Amino acid sequence: MLALDGLGVAGLFVKAAWVVTGLWAIGLSMQAACGVISAREASLRRSILVAATALAVAVATRFGMSAVELAGGLDGAIGLAGLVFEIKQNSIFSSATACCLLAAGAAFRSRLLLACGAILAALAFGLTGHARSHDMPWLAAGIVGLHVVLAGFWASAPLTLWPINSLSSVELAARNRRFGQVAIIAVPGLMIAGAGLAWLFGGGVEGLTRSAYGTMIAIKAICAIVALCLGAWNRLALAEALETEPSRAQPLLARAMALDAALFAAAILAVVFATTIAAPAS
Repeated sequence: MLALDGLGVAGLFVKAAWVVTGLWAIGLSMQAACGVISAREASLRRSILVAATALAVAVATRFGMSAVELAGGLDGAIGLAGLVFEIKQNSIFSSATACCLLAAGAAFRSRLLLACGAILAALAFGLTGHARSHDMPWLAAGIVGLHVVLAGFWASAPLTLWPINSLSSVELAARNRRFGQVAIIAVPGLMIAGAGLAWLFGGGVEGLTRSAYGTMIAIKAICAIVALCLGAWNRLALAEALETEPSRAQPLLARAMALDAALFAAAILAVVFATTIAAPAS
């Protein structure tokens, strides 16, 4: 387990910003690509443009922070920028291309461009860090990308399913139903990919049960299981009620989305801590 000093805390925040903006951009884009929300909706297009811009800034900030961390401070960071770029160039190029595709998808209302941008943005997470140093880097990168794109779709639910005045009860019910139809396929894939990554990076059962990394992954898994139970309750109990009794169901949906948001935030923090401070064995 790595020590956490001032520079480490800054690096932790920068990485968290990268993860959050990435999931934000990926999630909204995948929801549009899957038809949960119309890609023609002006508010969604604006949100994706903002998210893509925020992701680009986060990637650039993380690149600079990596050079500072490698140099041990600001002195010498510029001299090490070339080395950092060489190490992270695949991830940087993937992120840059993704941001361009997301912006184009939002501008031209293209579900295909949004899907491609989201997939590339997710793949960027697997082209750096521990996946890059794994014995089978492309396999690890692919699993990370799959996990991130599915996590983004799921984690963006509070942003799109929260009852708001500008969204009619009919539109909200339809959106919630469509989200559930996609989630019933996406979430099992997310869980399987997450378990595979824990096994690959955690060093098997022994590594996961005897390390801080394993503890953080366990916290993430608990958050995911609770969120999964909320999702099941939403699909089985709320989906129909949103259509037949919207005045009663919408406040319940808002509370569920608030709890989901808190669970996703805790899971993201656990992952960032696990991959930054509690370094995995591989």
